[in-house]
Amino acid sequence: MVESGVVYIGKKPTMNYVLAVVTHFNSGFREVVVKARGRSISRAADVA
Repeated sequence: MVESGVVYIGKKPTMNYVLAVVTHFNSGFREVVVKARGRSISRAADVA
């Protein structure tokens, strides 16, 4: 089983990234890392 996954945050709507994180967890990932740079950091905090 895979232990961790990564979701990179960009300019898409926040709910797209929330769905990506939930999908990772449902796929068997035990840990999901949310990464963002610059202006997207606030969106990453919303997703987390």
